[in-house]
Amino acid sequence: MKLPVLCTFALLAAAGATQAGSFGGPPPFTDLSPLQSGIDGSYQATARGTNLTGVIRFAYENGVQSSIPSANSYSFYVEGDVATGGVTASITGKQLAGVLGGQDFTIPTNATGGVELPAVFVIRGNRANGQFEGQMDLEDRMSAFSGTGNIGPAKAEDINIVAIAENTAEVTLAPPIVVTNVPITIPASTIASADFTFEGVRTSVFAQGSGGGLRNDTSANSNQ
Repeated sequence: MKLPVLCTFALLAAAGATQAGSFGGPPPFTDLSPLQSGIDGSYQATARGTNLTGVIRFAYENGVQSSIPSANSYSFYVEGDVATGGVTASITGKQLAGVLGGQDFTIPTNATGGVELPAVFVIRGNRANGQFEGQMDLEDRMSAFSGTGNIGPAKAEDINIVAIAENTAEVTLAPPIVVTNVPITIPASTIASADFTFEGVRTSVFAQGSGGGLRNDTSANSNQ
């Protein structure tokens, strides 16, 4: 009489496991949890501190951080100054770490992509650098994360502008190209240093690029 009871229990257990697996695994890893869909997606956090409000954005695609600049950026308001730049973020299990980079220095070019001298540059005084670290809740379907960080002024930076042009001089044995090197020193920025806390969620299981377009439909759908 015990054998049918044991068989019935085994069948019920198997049915329950099959039903749980159809939702992405046993609880609490169900629905849109990171365990089912991976870490791919777009993330956004709000940062707050003394006289500071900011937004941090980053995205993952195919298990690595997306290379789309617009999907990996930050914007901070610190004591009246606004600093923007790129974000490099790393998700390792429950651990989250990131770097806030200064805004890239761009060199004005002509229609052919060359640099014409003399040139005029506008160097912003509110460039900033920073870092953040925290933890991510892998059991939360929104992949909630939080932590702390700090942002501060970018230090002075020495760069060189190298202009390469074709040598049109009608001189025997003249070099085929002319290289002009112009050193420039970018002064340290004036933005204030500040600590902050941040809280955020995964806003989409897709890595979104400029204009909100979906950039990894195939990889995201294959994980679901």
